[in-house]
Amino acid sequence: MTSLHRYLLAPGIVVALMAIALMGDFRVIAHLVSFLGVVIAHPFWFLNTIFDMRVWFVVAVAILAASLLLYLLSLFREDSDALVHSGRSVEALIPVHNEPEVMHRSVEHLAASTYEDLTITIVCEPDDQPSIDRATDLAADHERVKYILSRRPGSKAGALNNAIERSDADVIAMFDADQEPHPRLIAHGMAALREHDIARVRSLPRPTGLIESMAYYEYLLLFFLPQKLARSLLGLGIVGTRSVLIERSVFDEVGQFDERALTEDMDFTHRCNQANLSIRELLYYPCYEEAAHTLRDWWGQRVRWISGHVSICHRHIRDWRNLHDPAFLSSLLSLVGTFAVGTLLSVTVPALVLAALAHPSLVAMGLAGIYGITLTTRGIDNYTAGTEGFDLAWLLIPVALTLFGLVVVQVVVSYVIGQEVNWYQVEKHG
Repeated sequence: MTSLHRYLLAPGIVVALMAIALMGDFRVIAHLVSFLGVVIAHPFWFLNTIFDMRVWFVVAVAILAASLLLYLLSLFREDSDALVHSGRSVEALIPVHNEPEVMHRSVEHLAASTYEDLTITIVCEPDDQPSIDRATDLAADHERVKYILSRRPGSKAGALNNAIERSDADVIAMFDADQEPHPRLIAHGMAALREHDIARVRSLPRPTGLIESMAYYEYLLLFFLPQKLARSLLGLGIVGTRSVLIERSVFDEVGQFDERALTEDMDFTHRCNQANLSIRELLYYPCYEEAAHTLRDWWGQRVRWISGHVSICHRHIRDWRNLHDPAFLSSLLSLVGTFAVGTLLSVTVPALVLAALAHPSLVAMGLAGIYGITLTTRGIDNYTAGTEGFDLAWLLIPVALTLFGLVVVQVVVSYVIGQEVNWYQVEKHG
């Protein structure tokens, strides 16, 4: 069953969807069914509409254009010179697991921070001797750096919870081992914490090769830009457990990270939003991180992300709180929207091919709009975040969207039938 599910179920659903899309004019079927006495014409009209590429392009370009404008507005409103270089104590936590080759990235970049009152703590798993040895060397090389062994091993959430309990810092910052925090990141985040409870900085996959660049453009189109619109409409600010600074009082109010959750960061995000905490999303001085280098790692990483997202959203709506609760509605819309968008994305390439045969000018204009917005965002990142050039991976955006849609379909079906997904760690080159 596992093999059948993994290799046939998701593609089978996509084939079924394409078959429906190719059936032609649903009005004929609607009239036939109505003739038999069952009035379901409107649902068929809806199906006929959602597979119309004109609708796809208009919706996609409108969403991305609005998101880009919100991004530019946020950049304009953010003061990149707002920096606090000393004052309250900050402890930056770096949980590591089998990452001795890459942990120097976050440690050395944080050690170069312009913020004075900063301690950097590497949190190691007791059975991970290579990482412990590397942490020992880094602690010896940098005065600000120390390492501890987690007393609650087995998960990132457990390591962070234990480190937070043992810390007496005013502010807790968290980073992954492969991230490269800008020297001014902590100072910029501390300036934001003068008026907010949480300050989260962008985390960008470094576009170093074909797969890595495809992951970067996927991040722009499916995560970074849409989140700007989602935050404006739903008020849902992402917190996460990396490239983020959090007031200690936050943990007293909403509790620690859920050590049972596959994506503890999304669970924590929902709880912070339910508590009406002030979350500041910062765009300047972002973190670079290592992207997946192979399609296998890319797939496995996203299966874990989407699986965690689906389970967290389901958990939050399963309580059936008041329908007027914004957090409840955010979870509900996220859960339903994830599957709906994933289903549509999964047929991106074949739908584009079919549409191009019938309406080549329409497809050309639609792609031009999407590519234009994407490359404009990349140009802004070249200026504000330090990325370089444009490469050619943006041409593969339809492929990336199709693959991502397949991941979503597989994950949702897996979740419904009770297929468990475990932690997946990608290979990092160091």
